[in-house]
Amino acid sequence: MARAGAPHYTIEGLGEGIHAAIARREGQSICNSGLVDLGEAGLVFDTGLTPESARYLRFAAERELGRPPSLVANSHWHFDHSLGNQMFSGVPIWGTRGTREVLLEKREELSAELTREALSKVVRQLEGRRGELRSEGAREDLEFILHIHRSLLSAAGRLRLTPPDHTFVDRLPLPGNRGAQLLSFGSGHTAADALLFLPHERVLFAGDLVVLGVQPSMESGDPDHWLVVLDEIERLAPERVVPGHGPVTTLDGLAEVRGYLAGVLRAAVGRRGAPLPAALRRWEGSVSLEENLRFARGWVAGRASRP
Repeated sequence: MARAGAPHYTIEGLGEGIHAAIARREGQSICNSGLVDLGEAGLVFDTGLTPESARYLRFAAERELGRPPSLVANSHWHFDHSLGNQMFSGVPIWGTRGTREVLLEKREELSAELTREALSKVVRQLEGRRGELRSEGAREDLEFILHIHRSLLSAAGRLRLTPPDHTFVDRLPLPGNRGAQLLSFGSGHTAADALLFLPHERVLFAGDLVVLGVQPSMESGDPDHWLVVLDEIERLAPERVVPGHGPVTTLDGLAEVRGYLAGVLRAAVGRRGAPLPAALRRWEGSVSLEENLRFARGWVAGRASRP
């Protein structure tokens, strides 16, 4: 059963003490999150984009779980999944070792992207592109990207990178009697994504390894191994999958992402201007598809030089 909260999320119950916080398109979270009562701890999985949405998420966790959150985990380093960490002061934050390393290594560069000046410049550039776009898909794509940057701009001056302070590599059993665990199968959407799996209830919080209703961003990851990771997820046999973006799904959601990734890789090795694979045709003309195809062409061209 779903119930509306603040403008940032709709809270959907998936079982006793298990809730999906589904990002509302007009809100400032952008990504979905998980709220789970582990028995010994209240867990928040992914903290959203802005201080406002993260503040509400912390409130929602206490309301739904009956206790303040005492554990946080990030699926990966992208701003919409980790920038809200700053609102969970005093709470241990877990992520893969790779997620922490990226946020530390790129701290200066990423912090520069969050200044008022930098965000204002991006917003102006995106607004200037409106007149260039002819397809409805591309216009909708652009407006959503604009919404993300305007949300960040509204919080400029209050945005602080907060990397996970605890890390794991492959598997981390979580406290409590649910058997919950954080898992990582290596590179995919980013160099080191994390999943939250609840084996007794067959519920999986997938981060952006699975997305619905938007195109998966490919430029931070490894699209070849992403397909391998989707196979690993399928072997877990989850009955419900909470994607990083979009509604709660089943294994059918994996098939959509798999078709998209395979389609982009096929298009990248094909002749430019050739008809797009069927899995991509509904995305034709969008800003994100153009960016993913550009990345995939470089990725495919560099395959021979990678170990």
